[in-house]
Amino acid sequence: MKEPVVPPESDAMVVDAPAAVRMLYSYKEFTPTPTLVYTRHEEEANDLVQALRGPLGFDLEWRVVIRRGMPFIDRRTAVVQLSDEKMILVIQISAMQKFPQKLKEIIESPDIVKMGANIANDGRKLFNDFGILAANLVELGGLGRVADPQFPFTRSIVALATMVERYTGKTLDKGKVRSSNWEEIPLTEEQLHYAANDAHCALMVYNSLLKTSAASGRILTADKFTSNLKDNYENGKLKLKTSAPSPISRESTASSIETQSSGSSSGSSRGSGWDNPTVQPGDQPKPQHMRAYNMWHHRNMTMDQIRAALRSKENPLAVSTVISYVVWALQADTSLPFSVRRLKEFVQLEAGSWRRHRDWIVRVDAERRSVS
Repeated sequence: MKEPVVPPESDAMVVDAPAAVRMLYSYKEFTPTPTLVYTRHEEEANDLVQALRGPLGFDLEWRVVIRRGMPFIDRRTAVVQLSDEKMILVIQISAMQKFPQKLKEIIESPDIVKMGANIANDGRKLFNDFGILAANLVELGGLGRVADPQFPFTRSIVALATMVERYTGKTLDKGKVRSSNWEEIPLTEEQLHYAANDAHCALMVYNSLLKTSAASGRILTADKFTSNLKDNYENGKLKLKTSAPSPISRESTASSIETQSSGSSSGSSRGSGWDNPTVQPGDQPKPQHMRAYNMWHHRNMTMDQIRAALRSKENPLAVSTVISYVVWALQADTSLPFSVRRLKEFVQLEAGSWRRHRDWIVRVDAERRSVS
């Protein structure tokens, strides 16, 4: 059993203000005022996340493409926000070739609390997009049900704006910026403020709930409001595709909504990640695919070495192409040996490749687990 949750030292207090006079929530109004840091560079993100100290407010942003007469399409996660009481980090993943390794480690760490509203859905989104198995995700509504004797909701998933209003006395702005283009470089000041507020307010609500629990003498058992995607994945209970609500009603994550006619095309649509050819077991792998596989599996060459060897140092093959070559070789010849763990790490070297090859990798992994 997990240890009881201990309330942190925090200046965040519940403000019981009438609805008519409630002010908009802003992280800038808190003391100490956290520093907002925005990065769109992988190495910088890896350095910055190591300065964070949990527990951490957590949220994601992404675009949604709507085509008339067709189901809407979720783009990959564009922005990840994390907040402790001193720093709010807004990381624009869509501007990077690879998901930052240190950020991945924090999200997957079972020792670092990450909290938010409908946070398990965000965890599934990260798995679907990048193969990340988030751990220690605290659902604020679920925590509220066990921490607050006066909690008025029977459900465990409660809109972030509702939780913020109850536990900070302020109104969380969910205006038009919510549906802006989160892949635009750079993000605007309005977008940054919105993203920062979403992560910071989750932490403030969390701190307030822990104080409420302590004041009422309640002992919190983390298992009642915490999810761990790694456990779900290993038990075969992790859904492959995020069951996202309508973009109009989504409460936990802000997504850009792009409307298109059914006849239009979008370079940012799901199609760019799902264009690999159909490979049937028993097909002979193409020579170039086998070369890539042998360099990766038998010769243990780095990605940059393989890219250069398959083309030239001056004009190396694209990372995504190398990854696809290796996967297609394995799909064509199912007798080829390989480590699923190593393949996952290899595929995750390029942000779009996991989503492209995810279903096959997960299926193979599940088959191996079932016979082990």
